Formats: sequence, C-alpha cells, structure tokens
Amino acid sequence: RSSCRLLPALPGMAPTSDAKSASGHLYWSRAPTKPEGSVPPRRLDAVAATGDAAAIPDPAPAAAAPWCPLFKWGQRGATVYLTIFVPCLKGDDDVQLDIAAGTLTFTARRVAELAGGVRAERSYRLHLQLFDEVDPARCAHHLRHDHVRVELAKRRARPWRFLQAAGVSKHPNERPDFDHCDDDSGSSDDAAPARPVSRGTPAARPRAQPVLGRMGWLLEPAEALLLGAVALYALACPYTKVEESFNLQATHDLLFHRADLQAYDHHAFPGVVPRTFAGALCLAAAAAPVVLPLHALGLPKWYAQLAVRLVLGLASACATLAVRRAARARFGRATADAHLLLCLCQFHPLFYASRTLPNTFGTLVAAVATEAWLRHSHRRALAALTVGIVVFRADLLLLLGPYAVLVAATRRLPLPTVVATGLTAAAAALLATAPVDSVLWRRPLWPEAQVLLANTVGNMSAGYGSAPWHWYFSSALPRALTLAYPLALLAPAVAPHPAAEFALLPLAAVSLYSLLPHKELRFVLYAVPPLNVAAAAALAALRARLPAAPRTGPRRALAVAGRLGLAAAVAASLALVGASLAAARLNYPGAHALMQLHRTVRPDRRTRVHIGVDAAMSGVSRFLELPAPWRYSKAENLPAADLQSFSHLLVGSNVAPVAGFELLHEEQGFARASLRPPFLLTEPKIHVLSRKAERVDRRRAPPEAEPRRGAGGDFFL
Repeated sequence: RSSCRLLPALPGMAPTSDAKSASGHLYWSRAPTKPEGSVPPRRLDAVAATGDAAAIPDPAPAAAAPWCPLFKWGQRGATVYLTIFVPCLKGDDDVQLDIAAGTLTFTARRVAELAGGVRAERSYRLHLQLFDEVDPARCAHHLRHDHVRVELAKRRARPWRFLQAAGVSKHPNERPDFDHCDDDSGSSDDAAPARPVSRGTPAARPRAQPVLGRMGWLLEPAEALLLGAVALYALACPYTKVEESFNLQATHDLLFHRADLQAYDHHAFPGVVPRTFAGALCLAAAAAPVVLPLHALGLPKWYAQLAVRLVLGLASACATLAVRRAARARFGRATADAHLLLCLCQFHPLFYASRTLPNTFGTLVAAVATEAWLRHSHRRALAALTVGIVVFRADLLLLLGPYAVLVAATRRLPLPTVVATGLTAAAAALLATAPVDSVLWRRPLWPEAQVLLANTVGNMSAGYGSAPWHWYFSSALPRALTLAYPLALLAPAVAPHPAAEFALLPLAAVSLYSLLPHKELRFVLYAVPPLNVAAAAALAALRARLPAAPRTGPRRALAVAGRLGLAAAVAASLALVGASLAAARLNYPGAHALMQLHRTVRPDRRTRVHIGVDAAMSGVSRFLELPAPWRYSKAENLPAADLQSFSHLLVGSNVAPVAGFELLHEEQGFARASLRPPFLLTEPKIHVLSRKAERVDRRRAPPEAEPRRGAGGDFFL
C-alpha cells in the first residue's frame, strides 16, 4: 500500500526547501500490483545546489501506463463506502471522479517530493462496474491527504453481495472495509449479505443460481416486446427483395442441396459482386434444428424461409437487448428504459433485423461492438468491428476508424495494442472465411475486398443512382431513428459526458459515408446502435430535469407540457411505424403472385413456370418453390419462342402481351401514400399469364386424369 511518512531532519541539513515547501520533507513508496508491468516513478528535476525550490520546473506529463490504487469498500444501509488510497494528494485538482448510475471511474495525478529535492509524478486510474445502480446526484466524496472516501447512494436499499457487477471478477486490489458493515444480527441470513465478501474463497461464494439467471439471459417482461416486434415484422412481411437474395438463396442451398454444389443458385445467378457465405452458413446451422423436422413432415419450404428469418431476427434482437443492458450498467435504469422505448418506436431497424442483407449482419456486428464499448471492453469492440469489415461489410471501417482514434487518443488502450488487436482479428477472420468462400465460388476469393474495390475504385454503385451529400442527415437518419434522431443530436449538450461519444462517432462515420454518391438507408444502419444509446441517455436526462407536477403554478404547466409532449412524440412515432408496416406488406407483389398461382392451379407433368425479372426482384425465392410436378425457371432474356415451352409466366405489368398467353391474375403493389383514404395507393405490378390451349385442355380433361387433391405440392398457404 502506498504510504506517506515524515523523515526526521538530519543534522547539518539545510532547512531552506522545507521552509519554502510544506511537502518538501515527504517520502513515498509504492509496491506495484504487477511488478512485471509497473512503471517506475519519473524523475523530473532536483533542487539546485543552493536549495532554491523555485528552480524546480513544473511536472512533466504522467507516465503512459497509470497505476491502479488499492481500495476497500463496505456498506451501511443504503450507502456504500469506497475508500481509494492514493498518497500525497494536495487538492481537488489532483482527483477526477466520474460517477454514473452503474459505473465509477477514478483518476488522479500527484507529485511526490522525495528526499534530496527530487520530484516524481505518477497517475492512477480505477474503473468499476457497480453491483447495482446508484444515484449520482446523492453521491459524495471527501479528499484526504492519502485517500479519497466515496459515499455511493444506492437507488434500491438492498445489500450488495459484491462491489462489482455479476460476471466481473474480483479486482486484485480490492479489500473489505470492516469499519463500514451492517452487523445488526451477525448470525442472521438476512444480514449476512451486507458484509462485503471475498470471491476468492469457496465459502464466500453466493448460493448457486440457475445458469440462465446468472448469465443474464432471462428476459424482462418489457424486453419481450422487442422480440415480439421483430417477430411481428417477419410474420407480416415474410418475403424478401432482390438485395436479400444472395444470403437467402445460399441458406436455402446449404439446407436443402448441402453437398450438391452444382445445384447452388449462385452459379447460375452470381449477382453483380460476390458475397461471403459466412452469414448464410451461420443461419443455416442455427435454423437447421427447426427446418429439418419441417422438411421431414413434408411441409412447404416457405415455412423454412420463415424459420430462417425468425432466427436472424432473434439474433439481432438479442444484440439490441445486450446493448440495452450495457447501457443500464453504464448510465442507469432510466437510460435503459428510454433505449427500449426508442427502439420500439423505430420501424426500419427492427424491420431490417430479420432481412438477410449483408447490412443486417454488419448492423448485428455494430451492436455487439457497441455493447462492448459501453462496458469498456475496447479490445472486444475493436475485434468485432474488424471481423465485420473483413467478412460482411467493408464500410464498417468508417465506424472503426473514429473509434480506434478515440480509444488510442484517450489512452484507453495503447496504440500498439489497438493495432495488434485489429491485425489479429482481421487475420483470424480471413483465415476462417476465405477458404470456405473460395471452395463455394470455385476460385480463390476474398469477397468483401472485391466489393470494396468495385464500389470505391470502380464506383460501380454510382450506376444505381445518386443523392445529395446531405441525404443521410436530411432523409435517411430521420426515417430510421424517428424520435431518437433529435435526441441523439442533443446528447452532447444534455446527456452525461460519456454519452457524447456515442453520438459524435457514428455521426462522423455517416459524414464520411456521405462522400459516396450512391446512398441508401440500409447503408447507415450501423450507426443506429450507438446513436440509440446517446438518444436514450439524452431522453433520460431531459426527463430527469422535468420538475415535479405541483397542484398549481407555472411549474405544473411546464411539467405537464413536457410529459404530454413526450407522450405525443411516442404516439406519432408508433403511428408512423404502423403506416410503414402496412406499406411494406404491399411491396412484394412477385411473391404474392406466385403464391396465388399455387392456390389457383392444379399442377400436372406439363406445369412449368417462368419467373420474370420483376417477379424475382419483388419476393420470389427458392423457398417458395413447390415440389414436383411443379417446375420453375428464372432464365433471363429468353426469346418469345422459348416462352412457349412454359405453362405459366410471371411478368411485370409493363411487359408487352405474349402470344399464346392470357391474363390469369393481376397482382397489385404499393405505389404511393396519400393524405386521404385509402391512404396507401396501389397499382398493377405483376401479371400471371397462362397458356390458352392448356386452360382449354384442363376444362375438357376427365376427372380421373387430374392429379389427386393435395398431391404433388397442391398446398394452400
């Protein structure tokens, strides 16, 4: 333990320095916690031969690696007493104490004046994730010459078993403070938890808990709303668009074709740029326990698509809930509740949570990194973002760059550690995925590198349209975040200081992304997890500033207006979510047209369906195909003569009539919104055509020649 003691004056010693500096006679020493990694005191200067203390220069900056001080803790009632030992403290300027609802960060710098007039400086840092929430407004600290006493006011007056949160190992410098213990009944089981206990001995361990409860996997009732919202969006809109086709078709092939690589869809339809199979492999492995029994029961593959969507949505929702719990540990219960409310008021993040887009996998990685960022696990956050860049989306680099600069600039991690973490994670991700992708694509390949070159050097994405530089800030983020967008912008001003970085860094990443001409909302979904954290902290801070509602007076008007304004904003956001979901249901006319064809037509050996480009881009996937005698083709640019070999065609409504075919069904799709009923306007999107001769033959065919009802894939979905 650091100590501070007086040295007796030696005979003949000049008392000049003692007279000018009250601490000139102090001596200090420190036994390092980890001798192999400790930093020795830094020599600044010595007193001149004349003994003039004014010749001593100002201290140099502290050593790069701060020391962790010894500390002890105890509790009495609703107060936790924490004593942090740092010798030779001179004033409040030497100590910085940041207390949040679930964390405590202590930093100190002090200068020791050693024997012989030598001065040395050392810095200290201690970060704790507290066992339960505290009220920062009621906490206090007292500075002494060799320690800092912190009094933490509990939000809930219940005893703490440990100082730090569940899952955090006991700090090696932690000691019990038996001067602050509740000992009203030493033998009582109720009073026993009030005494700080050591995690190092088996006798001090708490009673065994269920694994799910100990690991924090049990859902709170409010958290189930988020899972329900994701499942609702997947059930309401079970079909997919062309942007999701690669991962969805790859998952289908892995589940149903397995080792038959020749039958994989990407060989016939490779897409504009190659994509990795890593996400599809994870989805197929996670959904297989559900899909394989469904397939064995003979159910249509459409149910397998729904299972795959729900598995991905569950993973995305769990990542969002992990961010919420980390925000609760960092900023408190009010911020966690605000985070859940804001997430439920957003349509696009939860809607995309179950879509098999590469951006969805990238957003999931960003959520994992945000959770680690909140818990000060910077190595894990850096590794997660690096893996996401190498495997799923290279544009995550725009978020990793500012974050790595922040971590290195604030000395949360040394710069060599930041670089080493990134290189190690990148190498591991590349070695794990590149061989698999090379085998499945039949050539040596790193998919995301090719995508990055195509979109940056080749500027291929500009061919799909461009938008002004401010489009992300003026259109995409307001639609994606809704109520959270203005709150995130206010976070640096009104939220606790640590919350500002969760707003500034993703906004900087979006600013960099705005330099590319082609813009889509899904490209900035990676910024949503940290921005939601900042917005939640701002909302909790604003709500805390609302005055209590007295019976009369202007304060009552302000309190009522603030609460009514928040309720109105939430109601408007939820109404927008409902309208967006209703419009999204109309966005998959190709899938609806194919399902209508399955319900209408009884197949035979001559049934062949050609799926046009418009239908394939608006919902049709291999999961919707029924078994024999149904046969399908997605061949493109076929001449009119080749179309005569099909019994049915799914074409766009703008396609010219095809000789020998007549209209069987016209599928409507979303056109635009209106301020007057029916509010959501539709227009013809897909035409289902049937051969004229085949329809005549079916009407004249004897009943015994028709297939039995329900045979050969006659499923009514």
